[in-house]
Amino acid sequence: MRTVQDPRGVTWICLELPHIPAGAVGDDSVANRQDAVAVECNSGAERAVVLLSPDWADGMTDGALVHRIAHALGR
Repeated sequence: MRTVQDPRGVTWICLELPHIPAGAVGDDSVANRQDAVAVECNSGAERAVVLLSPDWADGMTDGALVHRIAHALGR
């Protein structure tokens, strides 16, 4: 689990899912990887499911995670 805050001050709680659901959003660097994982990020009002590399919890910056969330929400 990991929490991040977006530029609006909204806190997102992100948890890795046990499987990749339909509708998960990933960029080209992750979408075609065999080891990609699905992560659900929830603000309480909004939900995004993103595809990330397996080291996302420790190897991804807060800014990069917030960017992925925004992309999944179409922002």
